[in-house]
Amino acid sequence: MHEKIALAGPDIGQREIDYVVDAVKNGWYKTYDMHIQKLEKTFAEYIGVKYAIATYCGTHALHLAAIALNLKPGDEVIVTDQSFIATAHAISYVGATCVFVDINPDTLCIDPEKILEAITPRTKAIMLVHFAGFAADMDRIMEIARQKNIAVIEDACQAVGVKYKGNYCGSIGDVGTFSFQGSKIAVGGEGGMFVTNDKSLYERAHHYGTFCRNDAITYLWSDDVGYNYRISNVTAALILAQVERIEELIEKKKRIFIWYQENLKDIKEIEMLVPKEDCESNYAYVVGYLLDESQVTRDELIKIMIEEYNAYLRPGYPSMNLMPGYTGRFPVPNSQRYFQKGLVFPTAMNITEEDVKYVCRCLKKLLGYDEEIK
Repeated sequence: MHEKIALAGPDIGQREIDYVVDAVKNGWYKTYDMHIQKLEKTFAEYIGVKYAIATYCGTHALHLAAIALNLKPGDEVIVTDQSFIATAHAISYVGATCVFVDINPDTLCIDPEKILEAITPRTKAIMLVHFAGFAADMDRIMEIARQKNIAVIEDACQAVGVKYKGNYCGSIGDVGTFSFQGSKIAVGGEGGMFVTNDKSLYERAHHYGTFCRNDAITYLWSDDVGYNYRISNVTAALILAQVERIEELIEKKKRIFIWYQENLKDIKEIEMLVPKEDCESNYAYVVGYLLDESQVTRDELIKIMIEEYNAYLRPGYPSMNLMPGYTGRFPVPNSQRYFQKGLVFPTAMNITEEDVKYVCRCLKKLLGYDEEIK
């Protein structure tokens, strides 16, 4: 069998090794948060925001966003239906209600006009996702939000390095959140980031992310129910090295994207999505659809690709409104289509051009082309 072609995975070099070793050897006592502070400062400067809080994971950053905006039971948050479930869970953690709306099928990001249709007097925020390296339509979203006086949370967990019309995703709304989980473009195994330009939101997020500790009252006093969402110094060191190399990592991902673009262009049963003109992608993932004229189902294709060809494709995310604990108020046909027909292609950093050609040859064979697998 062909050597495994992984769905995702990092590029780790000597800088990462050196930073982690330094954190292990020297990141204690007076320097216990040295790499955390460096990471927060570096990341804030990179995307152009005033404040950044490094968290244990992206889900914690999302939860802090909901806390910072004081979302609570009775509040409604308009949420894209197409995302990993952490997006919705972060709203549920504070007792607010998710109102799911559909996506633009060409970007897999929330459809701004569907946001407009879903706003009620209870609406307090919009939770959008910059999906798979594509940017949501932030001009229209921010226009709607400002007209209706509602907050905007950017779930940019997949979008480190993505720009919308020259501005970094995560820096445009009221709050931005990022992930450095192992399948992302910049990794720490786990790790997240909360960012904002609003001092009061930053202070509230920082307070609740550190057990609501208030030493002004007395040592180790907690003035509310808080959370231990702090990242570790060692993890921060690894992420810092990755963030410092982010443009290099984006170029590697872009090269993989171009290889797929070239090799999928003659496969009429597969539609590969490409960034729009207003988006400078990080090319974190190569995504698309298996079209209806295919002679195999999407799930059959993925199963065979993994079991027989050792190439790890993934389906689209399930529609979140279908999951236990959630309900759908509005139809989401585009999200449902991606759930049923969506494909995520292997884009691990160790993939070669020959690996991409192999994946595409296997796909052609499964789709009925006269293709020889080598």
